[in-house]
Amino acid sequence: MKIIKLDSSVYNKISAGEVVERPASVVKELTENAIDAGATKIAIIVSNAGLDEIKVIDNGCGIDKEDLKTAFLPHATSKIRLAEDLTDIHTLGFRGEALPSIASVSMVEIKSKTPSAEVGNYLKLRGGEVTEEGIVGMNVGTEITVSNLFFNTPARLKFLKTPSGEFSDVKSAVLKLIFANPNISISLFNQNEKVYSSDGKGLGNAIKNIFPDEMWQNLLPLNYEKNGVTVTGYASRSTYFKMNRTYQISIVNGRVCENQSISSAITAVYQQYLMKRNYPVTVLSITLEPSKIDVNVHPTKAEVRFSDGNQVFSAVYHAIKNALESDIEQRRIQFDTIHDEAEQPLDMASRPLFDFPEEDVERESVPQKEFNFLPFQNDSSELEFREESEIERSVVDNFKKIQEKKKEEQTELPQTQAMYRVIGQVFGTYLLIEFNDRFIIVDQHAAVERMRYDKLLAAYQNGNIPVQPLLYPLTIEVNPSEYQIVESKIPALKELGIELVPFGADSFKLASIPQILSQVDINVLIKHILSDRPEKEDAIIRERIAYAACRSSIKGNTYLTDDQIDELMKGYFKDGLPVQCPHGRPAYFVYTKRDLETLFKRIV
Repeated sequence: MKIIKLDSSVYNKISAGEVVERPASVVKELTENAIDAGATKIAIIVSNAGLDEIKVIDNGCGIDKEDLKTAFLPHATSKIRLAEDLTDIHTLGFRGEALPSIASVSMVEIKSKTPSAEVGNYLKLRGGEVTEEGIVGMNVGTEITVSNLFFNTPARLKFLKTPSGEFSDVKSAVLKLIFANPNISISLFNQNEKVYSSDGKGLGNAIKNIFPDEMWQNLLPLNYEKNGVTVTGYASRSTYFKMNRTYQISIVNGRVCENQSISSAITAVYQQYLMKRNYPVTVLSITLEPSKIDVNVHPTKAEVRFSDGNQVFSAVYHAIKNALESDIEQRRIQFDTIHDEAEQPLDMASRPLFDFPEEDVERESVPQKEFNFLPFQNDSSELEFREESEIERSVVDNFKKIQEKKKEEQTELPQTQAMYRVIGQVFGTYLLIEFNDRFIIVDQHAAVERMRYDKLLAAYQNGNIPVQPLLYPLTIEVNPSEYQIVESKIPALKELGIELVPFGADSFKLASIPQILSQVDINVLIKHILSDRPEKEDAIIRERIAYAACRSSIKGNTYLTDDQIDELMKGYFKDGLPVQCPHGRPAYFVYTKRDLETLFKRIV
């Protein structure tokens, strides 16, 4: 078959397929043009989810009369001049593809006026061809209307979603544009009904205006800078999550985009807090030198590439990590700092909650376990369990014994410690605690597990966990590029207790590892070492510490003696009650007196 040059009407439609996939694509491209024009207010109006009409109105700088037609020519742009400009891009658009691509598959009317012009000018186009032009009275800025999208490419219509599905994509696109440009007022209307509206007064206000209050209350502010990479924005608390990644938005130099370094950092930092298939909420704004970003790697500029992905990964990781750790520490229930809230300390020897006649109580035999319980020492040895002889214990007997012991020891407790009262234990797993005006249900395993994890991690980070030399050092063979990666990581790995020694031109000897990694598959460890991010080794070490903390903590379905419960409470009193276990499960739930009174309809 003979090779021919395609007609412009054909290749414009092919090009449009890359840029204009659906109504949301049109909304994104037109709004980004308005942003590049310096607009401070942008209104987006769609009809039938944009399938019938899309209108974008802005108060930007406008387009001169002589440039109106040029704007619809392929690869016509005011944003770059030379190939070198591609390495230092400061605008959202730069290819000159959006307007001609949109015009080639729709009917377009554009009106625009510059500050120096007395009147505005307009053009009408059908399938990319100008059908009408003239002057129009209007304010400074641009108004562009796109109607009958894909009227001349009916095959494209078959692959669109339902109107509700397409409008969902439009909303998602506008939402991201609002967050990426928090200082611009952007509004979305559907059939003249307002859907979204931002006031242009910052990212916090934009999120509050759009996200549910409950979500906003669970977001933490971020502010971190290192090696020329600045990370601001918001990330959800360790206990708040969604069932998908819909609420993870990454903005790089004002551009909403995707990047593996960013998403990997988010996953790495939350993996010790959230259970599988639970995803955090993040709105990250990342700023760095434009010359360190390549935005020209995807037709729709949806992805970016960094010259040094490790720096971006590290900045995102530590920005979120610092915020989470600070929040978790603040949210620990501190039994020694809130005692002034109550007028008087609770009576540790107050009467039992239930006052049944003893003969009416049906006693039930419950096997008990006794163990050497030292949860707050640095020793990480396993707990030793032994069966105690069978003892019949009724609910009333248990309450009486607890209250009698508390009465005997009351004078020995510090005033602040008398602020809580242990009501008892249920199902061998949960402790019930009264504290000031709160009722706390504690998962005994999760709480102790987190405490042990924090202590083991602190000991490890302080170099107090022993390193285990390998009896037979393992040889790791690498290629030249991997050799450079590993060689650059030797000092950081040594701080983690992983000792690597160069062995020839293409291999290393793994001489020692932290004792806590002794049961780790060495091949998995090597895989992480060969990765280009030091946080990977840190993650696997944290995982093993979490495993050790879990194995050495009191288990669920373990009935405790009064002394053992007291030992637990001393730990809680000393260190505060942690928010969650290392695997993301909550360690406690709190109900106020008012919550209970509302539940039982004592108050309305």
